[in-house]
Amino acid sequence: MAERILEVDNLCTQFKTERGLLKAIDGVSFEVYRGEMLGIVGESGCGKSVTSQSILRLYDEKNLAVYSGQVRFEGQNLFDLSQKEMQKIRGARISMVFQDALSSLNPVFTVGNQIMEALMIHQNISKKDAREKAVKMLGMVGIPDPEGRFFQYPFELSGGMRQRVMIAVALACRPDILIADEPTTALDVTIQAQIMDLMVEMNRKLDMGVMLITHDLAVVAETCHRVLVMYLGQIVEEGLVEDIFDRPLHPYTKGLIASIPKLDSQKGEKLHQIKGTVPVLGKVPEGCRFAPRCPYAGAECRTKAPELKKVNESQKVRCHLADRRADRG
Repeated sequence: MAERILEVDNLCTQFKTERGLLKAIDGVSFEVYRGEMLGIVGESGCGKSVTSQSILRLYDEKNLAVYSGQVRFEGQNLFDLSQKEMQKIRGARISMVFQDALSSLNPVFTVGNQIMEALMIHQNISKKDAREKAVKMLGMVGIPDPEGRFFQYPFELSGGMRQRVMIAVALACRPDILIADEPTTALDVTIQAQIMDLMVEMNRKLDMGVMLITHDLAVVAETCHRVLVMYLGQIVEEGLVEDIFDRPLHPYTKGLIASIPKLDSQKGEKLHQIKGTVPVLGKVPEGCRFAPRCPYAGAECRTKAPELKKVNESQKVRCHLADRRADRG
């Protein structure tokens, strides 16, 4: 059994607004194991990014959010740590790759200096050693002529190269967990495949846990071991990749999978779509949060909130009618 390195237990994140506190994440619980790739999927506004940023407490600086629950990293609750203690974990033990490298990288520093900065802050090494490690990291993530690229600025690199630099910065200190938030969104299909192959390779080489946040189910099917499906701040289904794709139980998961374009689609055939949109935080429906968009919803679904229940050894679902739907296939 792989080592469990991160435990998220009943995480709730509320944002401070003029109308009071708005709950963006409501009772999310999951684990991350060493060496695995965990996919987190769902539409925009479902809470995927807020979950990952809450784990690293990225809203602390501007005092924007109120957290509850526990996030235990190697047994230590991160919500109990001081700001100074959290700074030692961010970038060193838990790293994050954001979706837009151009806005994440500093435009006035060379890419080499930005990798060196992470190393010198967290590993307390000399400038010479940091430079050698930075060049090595650029080579590790597949950047040709790493010594030459070391002196270039972000605007001098292509989108794929910048994303590789972001990954090099995130991996410089050999973290235990890498959080990748839509790491291929702004890239073309060929470069997307290269970046995902790189992440899978780094996951295997460094034996770290990877949380891959994405809306691309095809990427999840190819790269991940387990999947969390999120909707409106909650996990609605969880399981192994083969379980989720072969036997989805929640209607939202079924809708997401049905929306994937198929190679054998007929000319003029319309893609499946889930009707409606994710509600705003101030208008969370009573009962099941997906009920207003669900074709199967009944009276119970609209009045009583379902719990996330275990249906077999590896799969959980938050749906009143899951068992009946599973029997129907």
